[in-house]
Amino acid sequence: MSWDERIIGKKELSEYLGGDPARDLRALTLALIEHQRRHWPLLAEGYAAFEKIESKRVQVGESEVVIQHNPKRIRSTAAAVDKQSVSGRVCFLCPENLPAEEKGIAYGDDLIVLCNPFPVLDRHLSIVHREHIEQKIEGNVETLLDLAHDFGSEFFALYNGPQSGASAPDHLHFQVCSRALLPIEEHLFDDEQQLSEDCSYCDETARNSFELFTLGGCGRSVVVFRGGDRSEMAPWIYEVLRELRQTTDGAEPLVNIVCVYDSKLWTVYLFPRAKHRPAAFFAQGDQRLTVSPGAIDMAGVVVVPERVHFDKIGSEQITRIFAEVSLNREILNDLIDGICSLPEAEEPAW
Repeated sequence: MSWDERIIGKKELSEYLGGDPARDLRALTLALIEHQRRHWPLLAEGYAAFEKIESKRVQVGESEVVIQHNPKRIRSTAAAVDKQSVSGRVCFLCPENLPAEEKGIAYGDDLIVLCNPFPVLDRHLSIVHREHIEQKIEGNVETLLDLAHDFGSEFFALYNGPQSGASAPDHLHFQVCSRALLPIEEHLFDDEQQLSEDCSYCDETARNSFELFTLGGCGRSVVVFRGGDRSEMAPWIYEVLRELRQTTDGAEPLVNIVCVYDSKLWTVYLFPRAKHRPAAFFAQGDQRLTVSPGAIDMAGVVVVPERVHFDKIGSEQITRIFAEVSLNREILNDLIDGICSLPEAEEPAW
C-alpha cells in the first residue's frame, strides 16, 4: 500500500470534524485520531491501555519527574537499534509495512501525520517522511520549528537522534504530543529566580529578544533557545549542534529536542547526551532497569514498561540515569559560553 492510498482528507474525516469551521491542522488531527480509534483496533487498544497507565512523581534536583508504567512501550524501549539489527528488519515506518487499517493526513509535500498506537502522552502522533531516508537533524531544524508552530500551543514537537532514542534510526520522523504534561517546562517557568542565578545567558538585547542559555537544577543538561524569529532561531540551534559534534568525532551529536510554540514565541529544549542507554539497562538481576531515555523521558516523563522495575525505581535511580546519559554540564556550559561570546561578525550564518 502506498502513501497515496493511506492518506485521508477532509471529506473522509468530515463526520469527525463536527461543526468546527476552521478545519485547520489541529482540527484535522483530532478528527484523524477519532477516525483511527474507530477503524484501527490496535489504536483503540492502545488508548484503552493508556487510560489505565499508572504514574508517580519523584524529585530530581529541583525539578519534578513523572515515572510512567507503560507496558505497551516495551517494544520501543527495548528496540535493537544497532546497524546490524536495523538493516536486518523491515522498516515499520514505510507505507507497505504499516497495518492495513493505519491511515494518515498529509503535512506539506514530504510528511505524513500518523497516530501512535502505543501512546506515552495524549494525542501522541508520529510525523513520518514519505521517503525512506535516514534520521538526522541536519537540514530539519526548520521542520521541527514549523511543526510546533503549525500544531499550536496545545502540542509540542520532538526529535530523537538516531543514537539517542529513535527506534527507527533509518527513517526520518518526528513526534507531536499533547503539551498537557511537560515537566521540563514546569521547571523552566516555575523557578525564574533559580534560572537567573544558575543559567548562562546570551545578552537578550544584543540578540534582538533571542535567548540562549543552559538550564540548571533539573539533574540533566539542557540548552534552551527562546525567540520569535524562525530565521534567527534555526541558525543558533545549528551552531550549538555544530559545536556538539566535537563530542562525537564529527557525527551527528547525541541529542533529543523538544519544541513548543505560543504567543508568537518558540521555546526549544535541546538535551545533549553522553550515551543512549544507562548501565542499568544492560545489567542483570536486581540491578536491571528497562529505561531507555528519549526526548519525552529527558523532558520529564520517564517510561518504564516493566512492572517490577516501575515498583522499585525512584528519585535516586532517575537522578543517576539522567547524570549518566547527559553530557557533562561543565563541558556544556563552556561550549555555550563560547558561542554566546562570539562577536557579531562571527554570529552563525546558515
